[in-house]
Amino acid sequence: MAACFHLQAPPALGGLVAPGKDSTPRVRIGVALSAGGAKGLAHIGVIQVLEENGIPVTAIAGTSMGAYVGGMWASGLNGEELEALAATMVAKSDLWSLVDPAPPPRRGFIHGRKILKRLRHTLGEKTFEDLATPFYCVATELNGYARCVLHEGDVASAILASLSIPGIVVPVVRDGIEYIDGGVSEPLPVNALREKGVVDKIIAVNVLPRPGEARRFKHTPKDYKPWRNPCSWLNQKVNLFARGNLLDILRGAAMGSQMRLVERSASQADLVIRAVSPMPRWHDYTSYRSYIELGRLAAEACLPEIRALAGLSSETETRKAS
Repeated sequence: MAACFHLQAPPALGGLVAPGKDSTPRVRIGVALSAGGAKGLAHIGVIQVLEENGIPVTAIAGTSMGAYVGGMWASGLNGEELEALAATMVAKSDLWSLVDPAPPPRRGFIHGRKILKRLRHTLGEKTFEDLATPFYCVATELNGYARCVLHEGDVASAILASLSIPGIVVPVVRDGIEYIDGGVSEPLPVNALREKGVVDKIIAVNVLPRPGEARRFKHTPKDYKPWRNPCSWLNQKVNLFARGNLLDILRGAAMGSQMRLVERSASQADLVIRAVSPMPRWHDYTSYRSYIELGRLAAEACLPEIRALAGLSSETETRKAS
């Protein structure tokens, strides 16, 4: 589901020409990228359309998967390179390569060290000051659940903190503070940008459905015969992560809260690009092409509003800006 909403937001207190700190766009545009698991790969499609049309962007904010995509973008990777990066995580073995069990699972099922190693493989030891474009990464402090906008020091550990799903990934310690997923406090980081005073207008990209739009469970038919698919039946009985089981219910409940927070944040943006997939699986990274295409379609539908927001009234002016 792709949609575009032009909102009247409060005046900014303070955008990514991709990339370049010396650019001087007419209007400082910020892009806020939402949480959303694998569905957040739709952000890549939006980024590609912005770049192809020469839309100037001055700063980026991201939460959870939005922090991963946004951080990589801010480091200098373009939309095509981001798609190539997504293509390296399509097999189940790729996902399992990121799993480092934390027995007993007292604070989470995995440590997150392998995820951090993968982040460093791309980002190296970059700090926020080294990035091509200013980047604001939203995480949540475990003690008190306060939102924290990370903008200093090591980038890879900040992104890991924003990605750390409660109960799944052990809380991330950074500068002596424990952090969990930024989606707990601000899944669509519009205010994280607005409060910094570095942009004039904010484009929010949201991949989360509205409450009631996401239908999660199907009732088991009365005539279901488990012996027809014994592996699926066994998985449903013993796998806590299986659809409809304990951890899936907990994650779904957290997602429901995030959906409501997103709507509140969206009302503070100047333009909202909705790239919402009807696909039910939040960890289906094998479908990255579908998500990216959805993001492209959503951004293309909003191009007239995007150009107007950036002060580029025509396609000719847009090309000149690039």
